[in-house]
Amino acid sequence: MTLDPDQVDPTSTAAGTLPHWAGDLLGRVRAAAEAGETVTVTSAVRMLTPAQVGRRLGLSRSTVTRRIARGEIHAVMVGNRHRIPYPEYQRVWRELARRIAADSAADVEADLFG
Repeated sequence: MTLDPDQVDPTSTAAGTLPHWAGDLLGRVRAAAEAGETVTVTSAVRMLTPAQVGRRLGLSRSTVTRRIARGEIHAVMVGNRHRIPYPEYQRVWRELARRIAADSAADVEADLFG
């Protein structure tokens, strides 16, 4: 079972209850253990390519690569390729969203209030 970070909403559960993904995981682990199987649970930092980050942010791959070179986006080398850790992608997305909101605030205010 692969758990996608995009599907995990930490605010989606009531106090004292498990989120649906945790219940699914526990069910699979229980079934495997009851069948006599060894169960191993691992985690790994999700990595994105510059092209994937570019598509998600509306930027070109080369723009993402230039921002990596300038130190604006933190990336790690996997072999000879850049990979952006998912938390870094989220940071860059939030920063870009804040910048867009700030840059467009005057236009929104003018549209709403003349």
